[in-house]
Amino acid sequence: MALLPPLLLSCILVLALPGPAVVMVGGVTFHVTNKCPFPVWPAVAPNAGHPVLAAGGFFLPPGQSKRVGAPATWNGRFWGRTGCTFAGNAARCLTGDCDGRLACNGSVGTPPATLVEVSLHEDQSKGSSYDVSVVDGYNLPVAVWTRPANRSGDCFIAGCAKNVNAVCPPELQVTSGAGKKVVACRSACLAFGLDAFCCRGAYGTAETCRGSVYSRIFRDACPAYYSYAYDVAAATARCYAQEYVVTFCPSRWGDRVAQI
Repeated sequence: MALLPPLLLSCILVLALPGPAVVMVGGVTFHVTNKCPFPVWPAVAPNAGHPVLAAGGFFLPPGQSKRVGAPATWNGRFWGRTGCTFAGNAARCLTGDCDGRLACNGSVGTPPATLVEVSLHEDQSKGSSYDVSVVDGYNLPVAVWTRPANRSGDCFIAGCAKNVNAVCPPELQVTSGAGKKVVACRSACLAFGLDAFCCRGAYGTAETCRGSVYSRIFRDACPAYYSYAYDVAAATARCYAQEYVVTFCPSRWGDRVAQI
């Protein structure tokens, strides 16, 4: 009996596996998990020049996960949307909204929203890079790591020690409903638009843009995240893997967050 070519054999094995086949040969899988006590609508958007992923946006109940496949050299971002309604003219999300659509189809969500920024590389010696940014603001805590789990400094980005929405100053708060519940926290750049907060103009270098009292609020709550554009203390992971985990509300305090 003649042996099958390796590529054809790989395709047959993928098709034979139970459940949806989400990873093509040479691709990468993201396991997106919701540990929040409320629903999250994760969204995905590519950077310029990269393809829109099939899972551009989806519903994720508490305790559930979904696999998202991406090309081995894909660049883009993930974020979680909250308080979504997809019905007629009222379609929108309270945070992270992308034109009231479930699938964002490449559009970037409305800030503030915590962003997972990804730059994949198929060369194992160079590794892929990823980080979490609240440069435009925060709505949910997120943690990212490789699978199998590697919690080294090069591969693991932890969540937050505090709920940023609970310590957000009034001038940065995004609120909803009659009770004015805080659902997100804007960055100072997003709230005020000043060059000193946005690291631009005369403040457009690492030497002249040193953060602010506002960025330090984000830094204190989420030490691994980028709190402003030139945040040298933030963690950028550089770790090659074929599977990554993106988890919303990974910390225990997330269990005590009010229903959104």
